[in-house]
Amino acid sequence: SGAGINDKDLTINAWATRNWIGYTWYQHAMKPRLAASFDYASGDGNANCTGVNGGAGQAGTTCKTSNTFENFYPTNHIHMGYMDVMAWKNMWAPGGNFQIRPTSKDHFEVWYNSFHLANARDNWYRGSQGVYMWSQVGNTKSHIGEEVDFTWTRLFADGKVGLQGTYGYLWAGDYIQQNLGNGMHANQEWAYVSLWMNF
Repeated sequence: SGAGINDKDLTINAWATRNWIGYTWYQHAMKPRLAASFDYASGDGNANCTGVNGGAGQAGTTCKTSNTFENFYPTNHIHMGYMDVMAWKNMWAPGGNFQIRPTSKDHFEVWYNSFHLANARDNWYRGSQGVYMWSQVGNTKSHIGEEVDFTWTRLFADGKVGLQGTYGYLWAGDYIQQNLGNGMHANQEWAYVSLWMNF
C-alpha cells in the first residue's frame, strides 16, 4: 500500500494486465510499425491507512486490504513511457506507438501514453515504485496527464553499439492540478542521451 505498512492479515486482491497490438510493414524499406496499447494495474481506495490495529485511512477506516498491484521487478523505463513518471501500479493507460527506420542504421520512435489512476483515493507512483504524489483526502481526480516521447537511435558495429537520444513531454492532467493546488499544472519535460552496447 501507499503507506508501506508491514501488518499481516490483509486481504489482497491485486492484478494487472499489459496489452499491445501492432503491425509492421516489413516489405517497406523503412519498415514502419504502428501499434496501440492498454495497461492496467489495480489500486486501493484505502491505500493511505496506517495499520490494521490502529490509525485511520482516507475513508476513516483501518487497513484491511492491500489491493495496490506491486510491480515486483521494476523495469518500467521501457514499458510505461521513457520519462519514468508512471509505475505499473494504480494506473490505466491507453497508448499509441509509431516506429520507422529511415536507414539501416537509424531508428526513430514516437510514443504516446495517457496516464490515469485506477483508484483516485490511492496515490500516484513513479517508475521507481515510490509515491510520486500523495492523493489528498477527498481527491476525485484521476487524470495524471499525456506523455509524448521522441526517440532516435543510431546503430554502429553491426548493431552491437547504439547511441540513443530521447525527448519527452508530459502535459499535466487535473489530478496534478488538484493535488498541488494553487492552479498549478506542472507540465514536465525530460531528455537524455545514452550509449549502449550488446555483447
